[in-house]
Amino acid sequence: MIYQQSFKSTIMEVREDSMTSLVAHKEPTFRTAHFLKPIANSIHDELNLNNFNNLNPSSSSCPVFEPKEGSLKINFNGWCYPNPKWVMWVDQLKLKYESVWKKAGIFEAIMSTKSHIMKNQDLVYGVVEKWCSETNTFVFPFGEATITLEDVMVLGGYSLFGSPISKPLKDQEMKEVEKKLKLARSQLYKTKSGAPRTSLWMNNFIDCNDSEIEHEAFLATWLSIFVFPHKKMFVKSCLFPIAIHLARGNTIALGPSVLASLYKDLSLFKKQIVDLKKCTDKFPFVLDVNVQSPFYLVQVWVWERFKNLQPQPKLINNGDPLLLRWDMVKALKIKNVRLALDSATDYFIWRPYVRYNGMFYPNDEILLALKKDLDKKILSFVICLRVSELVGFECIEQYLPHRVAMQFGIDQDVPVCVPRLNNTKTIAWKNYCRPLSDTSLYFPSRFSKADVTTRYAKLWKRSASSTKCSPPNAEIPPDFPPPKLVGTVTFGKPCDYGSKTRKGDNIVDDDVPPAFFPTFWNTMPFENSVVEDCNHVLEDVQFNDGDENIETWFSNDKICVDIVADVPSRLMLSDNSLEDGLNAERNIDADTPSSLPPSDCQSEIRTENYSYLSEESIAEFEQRISRLERMRKELKKARLLH
Repeated sequence: MIYQQSFKSTIMEVREDSMTSLVAHKEPTFRTAHFLKPIANSIHDELNLNNFNNLNPSSSSCPVFEPKEGSLKINFNGWCYPNPKWVMWVDQLKLKYESVWKKAGIFEAIMSTKSHIMKNQDLVYGVVEKWCSETNTFVFPFGEATITLEDVMVLGGYSLFGSPISKPLKDQEMKEVEKKLKLARSQLYKTKSGAPRTSLWMNNFIDCNDSEIEHEAFLATWLSIFVFPHKKMFVKSCLFPIAIHLARGNTIALGPSVLASLYKDLSLFKKQIVDLKKCTDKFPFVLDVNVQSPFYLVQVWVWERFKNLQPQPKLINNGDPLLLRWDMVKALKIKNVRLALDSATDYFIWRPYVRYNGMFYPNDEILLALKKDLDKKILSFVICLRVSELVGFECIEQYLPHRVAMQFGIDQDVPVCVPRLNNTKTIAWKNYCRPLSDTSLYFPSRFSKADVTTRYAKLWKRSASSTKCSPPNAEIPPDFPPPKLVGTVTFGKPCDYGSKTRKGDNIVDDDVPPAFFPTFWNTMPFENSVVEDCNHVLEDVQFNDGDENIETWFSNDKICVDIVADVPSRLMLSDNSLEDGLNAERNIDADTPSSLPPSDCQSEIRTENYSYLSEESIAEFEQRISRLERMRKELKKARLLH
């Protein structure tokens, strides 16, 4: 089934359904739930979901990326740090044009440029690896999430409504201003640099009280450096019409365009990582990647939502831009970013902004009648909830909030495929700003916690055990974490999947979705002798947590339970089976893969799933270890007798 999106489609569906929790394992409850459309409304829809928009395994997850020194050079052209000259210019013009900026919906966005977001490339690499370009979402083990229009508005301060960025200049006076700006830009080609660099442009207009176009020149600088930057830091003449409109208080919808550029760069960045991983071992080279969007928003998005990766933010005054919370804040020193992202099931904040007043977050859930003249906060929230097309300068990206409904406090059901309406920018823009068809809309309480339908949970479980590296189709967000299955144990030498594997490297199995199985560390005390014997049993075992290298570790009095939770079935011997014990010992001590049982992968790999341990399974495990100890003693006796 492909959802036939129309310009008159409603945003939400309300019905009674069996609901369950993503985190707490409790009995399903039958209640009234609210869902973002489009969703699968029948069993027939669910059965046919696999026919549409299947994810590319290399797109939603990729092998562990360890770039060689100098192999990948990322140019974050939109990640600009404010210099004193720019901050001074902002403060000067704020006194005169603050009311105009607020009317145009850019005040917070301009003031946010005074913040210095310190870059953490490891964090950026780690989260980009989780990006799926088919759905414009991050695929984490605990579910799908994405940067939404809400994030762009609250964090970046960009307006979600207004005229498109391509709005022409019709007024003659505005056209004259554009001519003056173009003339000033052309003069920069006569300088020593021979280019319209933003630094030279600023020097020409700062403290130039006689200039009639200083305000427009300032806004053109802001747009060229912080919003739609040029890779060579040039002032872009295509931004002059936008600057002229904003200087007159006309609202331009910058939010969807900024988000479109972020989506485009995330997909580009991810593609380069995947391609480089495939080629760098065979053909060493240096790859330059130019990221044009304000990519610092990606890092701040991670900080706002991942408690385990969040440094201590600054205290800000009420009314200050939210981005100032992260001004000059140093990132935490995380040894293993991928593991931290994968293990954030209990640390991910689905709705971080309910503490602020950036949008409409009522204390109690309400059903609000939608009228023509809506409050801006309410209208912004409505725009965030519906599927649409995002029109950027050089791209049109699809916006799919129905895949991440829990980010808005709304229940999650199985989403379906949405066809593109991106034949032209005009069609895409009409889709984005289409009139509301809902007569009323449900607004969840800021304190509410969304659930998922039981069929969604079942489909998630199925996707977690599928043979793909990502959900079986793009319509099933992996938001239901498998409660027990958390990794893969691999015996013998890994098959060659096109990349070299060093000792301790992650082993990627084709039949296991690596992005779905995070490893959570759990320890329990054992006797030293048991630890030593386990070390002997597992000395040839390598562990795969999906995206990170985890080395087997033992201490004097502890052993990692979740790693050795399930001793391979070929080692589970009966107490009176001496022959089986001898065979087991030969398999354990063997140095070549020939001693391993045959498998589907060149007879070299055997995988066993390991899981969290209940009290019963811990007791069973201890019994198995005891039996193994006894069997080893019997083996030694048998050898002495022979």
